[in-house]
Amino acid sequence: MAPDSSLWNRRLEGTLRVYDEPLLRQVAEKLLRPRGQWPVDELIGRCQAAYENIATIDRRLKELQPAERRLLALLGHSGQSLWQIVHLVEMATVLGDEDGLQSVRNLLQAGLLFPELPETCRRLRSFNHWFTQSGEKRLAVFSHPTVLARAIGEDLGLPACPRASGPKGSVHEADGLEWPLRLSVVWQLAQAEPLRRTQQGEFFKRDQDRLRNDPLLNHQPADHLVELPDSAFWTAELASVLGILKEADGEWRAGEAPAPWHQGLLPMLACLWAVLPHTSFSIGISTQEEAESSNPMPSAILLALLYLSRLDENGWAKLQDVERWISKHHPYWTSQNSRSERRKQHLDRMWDLEFHPVSIFLLTIIYQLRMVQVGKAQNAEWVIQLSPIGRWLLGIGPMPVLPAVPSQTLLVQPNLEIVAYRQGLTPGLIERLSCFAAWKSLGPACLLQVQPETVYRALESGLTLSNIQQTLEQSSTRSVPPAVLEMLRTWTAKRDRLSIYPSGTLFEFAHPEDLNDALTRGLPATRLSERLAVVASESAVDFRHFRLSGTRDYALPPEKCVDIDSDGVTLTIDPERSDLLVETELRRFAEFLNQSDNNGKRQYRITSASLAAGQDGGLGIHSLEEWFQQRTGRSLSPAVRLLLTAPYQPAAALKQQLVLHVASSEVADGLLQLPETRTLIQHRLGPGSLAIAPEHVEELRRRIEQLGLTIHVPTGGNSD
Repeated sequence: MAPDSSLWNRRLEGTLRVYDEPLLRQVAEKLLRPRGQWPVDELIGRCQAAYENIATIDRRLKELQPAERRLLALLGHSGQSLWQIVHLVEMATVLGDEDGLQSVRNLLQAGLLFPELPETCRRLRSFNHWFTQSGEKRLAVFSHPTVLARAIGEDLGLPACPRASGPKGSVHEADGLEWPLRLSVVWQLAQAEPLRRTQQGEFFKRDQDRLRNDPLLNHQPADHLVELPDSAFWTAELASVLGILKEADGEWRAGEAPAPWHQGLLPMLACLWAVLPHTSFSIGISTQEEAESSNPMPSAILLALLYLSRLDENGWAKLQDVERWISKHHPYWTSQNSRSERRKQHLDRMWDLEFHPVSIFLLTIIYQLRMVQVGKAQNAEWVIQLSPIGRWLLGIGPMPVLPAVPSQTLLVQPNLEIVAYRQGLTPGLIERLSCFAAWKSLGPACLLQVQPETVYRALESGLTLSNIQQTLEQSSTRSVPPAVLEMLRTWTAKRDRLSIYPSGTLFEFAHPEDLNDALTRGLPATRLSERLAVVASESAVDFRHFRLSGTRDYALPPEKCVDIDSDGVTLTIDPERSDLLVETELRRFAEFLNQSDNNGKRQYRITSASLAAGQDGGLGIHSLEEWFQQRTGRSLSPAVRLLLTAPYQPAAALKQQLVLHVASSEVADGLLQLPETRTLIQHRLGPGSLAIAPEHVEELRRRIEQLGLTIHVPTGGNSD
């Protein structure tokens, strides 16, 4: 994709105008070789024009040292012009540059790299000042796309990659749609409720649970090769980098899909490949601070792919050979002795994995981008090669021609389910479907569900009934069922019939007959339901004719008006404190109980089915927790929390155990602490109860008696 020259001109001009005049003239001297003392404005304009002059750029590149040209070539192969300096230094070290930081300095002074400056920076006196003031590890630089395009082709000095035999069986290659599908799921998750992050950059626990428990984000792809740890969190971060999630006031809200998604699969893959260096592209890192300071993956993955590019188009390599080369040359793995204790601990976590971290990313993230093809050799070892798409994305091969995909790939069913066959999906179609249907499963045949909430959301975003109908009809293998079209028209009409009152008074009557009687007697109200009516102006109501059980100002926070019964799932409404919204809220996740069975009280009960219906409507555990706090004044009950999380809990185990009961918790604390006894105790069951394995009973009895305690065994053997 051609870079936007006007955008780059504005970016360059903004950076050059921050340069102090002596620094600007030093850079221009090396870039332009000026013969006169031009004014600052003209100097900046000539610098901008120089980056559009290929002959000038080629001359400046030839004047560089080989190590400096290699750095620019690496940026060109990455498809991303903005990189952190620490990653450039890592790659320079692997390529044999003894002082990669000095190479970066030289490129800055030559005007072929530029510092990524914060908005608060108004004047830059020197590059040395920038380095010392900001700290090397958090600094980033960028270059003009024209410079990077001309640098590609420079010999990187990489050694030959050992060639291996091809795979014994089938060759695995992904379809490239897994990340767009998962990003769409994250987008819908944020549409239902924003994701919140702390000042340290971590998600709040409630949102961690939402991501960790989402079945679509955590389910492995149908063609997965190895497991990617914390894939849901990485997908959310990728969505943020792409702008699919927008951050505002500490929240990640639903944004828009990047423009390349509407241009086809290859532009979308190029977009994803380009942003990878800006993600926490690592495994086993638990905090934002560690991700920024101890993350070798952006440089390691680019080098691994370029190492594979040393093979010809049909050449295969052992994945283990790629691992070995990276571990032997990358400074992250070669400088263990100079690491801080924290980085050593992080490295230990990495080596606890079944695969090398580089292999995990090649077999997951990079594989799902269609950049590599993999298989297993005769000895069941993984072998790998760059795909034609991978060579194109690295800038060493032509853009491949993909086979045409069928335009009809949807099966719309009368129950409003949509079956989407992946072989016909495109990023643009995925984005359009996500606007008005909820994703229910991801696989060779994906499943979506059209719901009132998703249609209303689509209409609010600017889509029309015609847009939705056109998407379904153009992409369906069969005619769209008339019942589906009728339901879409009904939901659209309901939204179009909404009446907006700038102010009003709502009346809730105990029985429909009471409302009918009030309207007959002249109440100037509009009926909303069997028991609800709205009056536009309160002054038109003569309240002497009404016996009010309670009033409510809806400008105030929600009233605590619901009591939780002892079973944790039965909710009783207090009529004197309730408002007109509470029952509407309850019906989203609870079932109404017959009043004749509960002495006339209005009660609701939460069940697994009612919670499932609420989750289908976009109600998450965070929203429920907030509702319970607002309406009951208490946290989500353990019973309701169990109904929500039971399917995701590990299997329960029913065991027979010997239990040792002691006189006090202090005695139990002592037994758990003493080296003589703690190894013989399985775990603690209560303040004075300890679980003991049968084979340890006699030894524990002996050691306890040595302490001066005795064990009383009831008649009948070794029971508790």
